[in-house]
Amino acid sequence: MTAAPLTPEQRSAWQSAQALWGVELHDPELAPDAKEASFAWFSFPPQVAFDLPQAERLGVGAFLESIFAHEIGHHALSPSTRLTSLKIRHQIARALAATDAARIPDVADQVHKLSNLWSDMLINVRVAELQRRRDGEATPPEMVRMWAVLGGNDSADRLWWVLLRAYEILWVLAAGALCSAEPPAVPIDPDEVVRQRISKITDAWQKKNRLNEVLATKDPKKLAELQLSERTQELAAEVQREFDALALTDPRLDAVLLAETVRTFGDDPVSGALRFGMLLAPYLVAQGPTRHRPGLVVHGGGCDGESGATPATAGELVAVLGDARLREDPAHPAVAKARGLTTASPGAGTVPGAPDSPGDGPPTAPTGQGYGLARTLELYRDSGANAVIAAWYQTRARSYVKPLLQRTPDAPPADAEIPGPLAAWELGDDLADIDWAASMARSPTVVPGVTTRQREYLPDAPPVATASLDLDLYIDSSGSMVSPANESPAVLAGSILILSVLRGGGRVRVTSFSAAGQVAGGERFTRDRLEALRDLTTYFGWGTVFPLDLYGSRYRGLGRTSASVRRHVVVLSDEGLLSMFGAGQPEYADVAARVRRGLDTATLILQDPRRSVAEPAALAGYDVEYIQRMDDAPAACARLARRLTESDPRRAARTPGGFRG
Repeated sequence: MTAAPLTPEQRSAWQSAQALWGVELHDPELAPDAKEASFAWFSFPPQVAFDLPQAERLGVGAFLESIFAHEIGHHALSPSTRLTSLKIRHQIARALAATDAARIPDVADQVHKLSNLWSDMLINVRVAELQRRRDGEATPPEMVRMWAVLGGNDSADRLWWVLLRAYEILWVLAAGALCSAEPPAVPIDPDEVVRQRISKITDAWQKKNRLNEVLATKDPKKLAELQLSERTQELAAEVQREFDALALTDPRLDAVLLAETVRTFGDDPVSGALRFGMLLAPYLVAQGPTRHRPGLVVHGGGCDGESGATPATAGELVAVLGDARLREDPAHPAVAKARGLTTASPGAGTVPGAPDSPGDGPPTAPTGQGYGLARTLELYRDSGANAVIAAWYQTRARSYVKPLLQRTPDAPPADAEIPGPLAAWELGDDLADIDWAASMARSPTVVPGVTTRQREYLPDAPPVATASLDLDLYIDSSGSMVSPANESPAVLAGSILILSVLRGGGRVRVTSFSAAGQVAGGERFTRDRLEALRDLTTYFGWGTVFPLDLYGSRYRGLGRTSASVRRHVVVLSDEGLLSMFGAGQPEYADVAARVRRGLDTATLILQDPRRSVAEPAALAGYDVEYIQRMDDAPAACARLARRLTESDPRRAARTPGGFRG
């Protein structure tokens, strides 16, 4: 990129563009004939670049202020920051997934293009409005005039037509000002029509042959199986038709909805991006994987979007995935609008007071439908799987995290009192009870029994003193456990516990185990969140052998717990945890029970539907919580937290075998 000074004309346009936004930036980089996809782009830290000769070739070189103002808008409005840029991309990816990502070619490329198109729309509309306020109504704003050139009335791209028609609506232009008055027709691929006809004929022929073969055998079982198979195919076809219905597009309506979305979310690019994606994704499905598509970047207003973007860091992933707006259920704006009208009209399909009426019962929390960990890993594949997995579980656990503390024996004496309300001091009461300050405040003339007051005292229930705790956490990473990359209930439970302990000021030690000799994790307790989560998400994927030798050595010689020395163990596993009680390693059969005598609490959180570990766990003194799905993990952690926080440490010295909680 060549550093070149601005000409006087360019300098004037640059200063004017900055004044529109009320900002001051360092000069842009001029890159003539850069051979990029467009004539303008931006990057973080804030920097804009232009290939002005390319703008001249496209016929918009005379609109320097609007060109400059557009790129400045990427830093002043949308995305404005790198984090917002990542969030917009995430929302667009969710919209494509919710529509039918499997039928959209080059999904990653489309996410980039649509993200930039959305920011472009917000910026162009804002710049045109700022120019109109400054210059008045005598002539159209320069941005609008530039788009009369960029629009291209002869484009056959239906998505592009929707964008241009939305601009006409937003700028109150007559239909046909920026694009043809009628949307382009749905293109027909003759080869595809022939292929569909051949496929239907072939399917019918094969179905007839299968039926004849079954009828020839006169076997009722085979006939029933054939009917079931055909019904399954019919159901699959129905599902496919529903997906196809989602891809049906109405350009006129969609342009109106797009204009409404821009107006509504002009100051909230992240929320608006999901609706923008839901509006335009069906056009990508409709175009199909084989049909050539015009370049969306060139059609997107001449901006090539963000240049030189680097992968999201671990901290950025946590910040992005933790945004509640990214958990909103995706819905096409037309569907959302129809639901709103139905809800607002008592006569439109709703019965006031009915059980399923809006407002009855607790509100439904957003689910982030259609975008789980697997898709998140794909979207941020350049950031590294470990960082993405750790961030995903942190943000999934965040709403369930509370400071995890334990009681201490340092509570104040139970006979403590606190000052209560004032009452009249009457003749005959103890003279020492008079509150002279309160009495003089009532009247400078003291009249015993009339102006005298006394302070009452109320018994004070001693507050429960709490302290942080150390948690020794073991997680089974054998092949029978769900991999952390596939939404593991055990990893979610572990994340909730780790973050809760750390928020309470405590420490954790995390050990991941699988087959014999496969053990990972730190030897000491730590407050390093990243270290703990890295150990939690370590996955071996082999057999299950609980490391009893390590477990025993860690607690050997420590003795029993007391009111001042507390120890807590949690093991996350499944039915393979029978190895913890000696199965397959009889030489260590007594270790779990022996260690338990030196612990305050010991809890197994198991994916064990057959309860096969229940009996040996009870005999060794271990509590058991069961989880099977992701939704089970928060409740199991909450029950464990109550046991930890409500237990009385003063019982520790009196409990044979160590404090049991």
